[in-house]
Amino acid sequence: MTTQSYSLAEVLAVAKTHPFYNPDIVYPADAETIQGLRKSAIDQKVKPELQDQPLLEKKTMYKAIERLTHDVDPQNTYRQSSYMSITGGGSGGVPMMFAVDVYENRRQRLQMGEFLKLCGVIKPGDWVLSTHLAGGFYRSLDLMTEIMENAGATVLSAGSYMPPTDVAKSLADYHVNVLTGDGSQVVQTVHHISIMAQEDRDRVHLDKIIYTSEPLTGSQRAFIESILGDVKIISVMGSAEAGPWAISTQDLIGEQSMTSNSTDFVIDTRNMLVEIVCPSVIDNVSPPDRILLPQGEEGLIVQTSLQRLRNPLVRYITGDIGSIHPLPKTACAVIPEADRGHLRVLRLRGRDHRFSFKWYGCYFEFDRIDAFMQAEECGILQWQLLLGQLESSPQATLEIRLLRSPPRYGILSDDALINRVQAFFLVFPENEHLFRIVFLDDIGGFERSATAGKVIKFVNRWK
Repeated sequence: MTTQSYSLAEVLAVAKTHPFYNPDIVYPADAETIQGLRKSAIDQKVKPELQDQPLLEKKTMYKAIERLTHDVDPQNTYRQSSYMSITGGGSGGVPMMFAVDVYENRRQRLQMGEFLKLCGVIKPGDWVLSTHLAGGFYRSLDLMTEIMENAGATVLSAGSYMPPTDVAKSLADYHVNVLTGDGSQVVQTVHHISIMAQEDRDRVHLDKIIYTSEPLTGSQRAFIESILGDVKIISVMGSAEAGPWAISTQDLIGEQSMTSNSTDFVIDTRNMLVEIVCPSVIDNVSPPDRILLPQGEEGLIVQTSLQRLRNPLVRYITGDIGSIHPLPKTACAVIPEADRGHLRVLRLRGRDHRFSFKWYGCYFEFDRIDAFMQAEECGILQWQLLLGQLESSPQATLEIRLLRSPPRYGILSDDALINRVQAFFLVFPENEHLFRIVFLDDIGGFERSATAGKVIKFVNRWK
């Protein structure tokens, strides 16, 4: 596998002159300055030390992004020739727009396609149908479509608004063997296949599922396999900040236990460097010599991209928990010997729940939820979130329980509040059956702790 990534020295040299890392810098460097920095970095004899660069917290980067996004000065290169990708928008307010150089973005899509091919995910003759989202500034559909095409697949771009009936019919009519989409979309499609007449189900022949955005639970994977039979379940991980960068496939990592609370991903260290740091670094209580954790030990995932230079991503605290492991011997049957030494396994346990939770492909941050619920016009006295599971299929549900003050001037009506809550939690026609708001008359309707009897703000029934 050939790569066209930047060297660590180049990335660190540009980072020192970027507003993400230096608050005294007003705008990112222009193309001419970047070329000079790259040349100086390459000419230097001293090998750069990644650990000399401070860790980058999400709130620090988002603050810089907000300023740069709205600064229309012609000298602001952040707004020039950029691929704009939303950072989620799952916590209300205006989503942050992460800018990537358009040429870096296209090159990363090509590299990810090559990585899929290297890992045996896509093979000649594969026909892929994608149900990813497009529109509303989200671009997961064109991103995944191009990656699959770069890997050598033929792709049908169905999108998220095609009804499950039409998706299932297209899978059969066009002899599609690979279905890709967000985790919830995949489950929704497979659930529809499960209720089709047997003769129609027999026309669907899927041998691979490639999901993104949110993890599939053990029960969801078991459900998919019970309907589709011998199907490979594969995951591609990415973010607006880092782009696509990791793959989970059983051909490389072997069978995982259905009761496991983690997922193994394969990463290429030629494109992404990953460090595992002590979680207490967020609270500034870790001694400097104890921040980095050894291989196999679990902590916060910190990433440095070697694919993004104009707006670098260096030692970025993702908010996820995981650990690094060597590539298992099972991968030797798939990965050429020349590439094996560059690949590692990232065991991802999930989001650090001190910060957020995930529903229908979006992260929702607790501090922003709390601020939303405390808005005076909402008149909310007490609130509770319950993450559960739909009885008829293994899909995640979200229930909001609210206790409101009596109606008075300046307080939103119930209907107006419902609209505001639905907008905050990104409720659309395709997921509204998984969302519910319950107005309570007293505190007795909330779930409370067994010890102090306190209202539990977040109840996780999701297994």
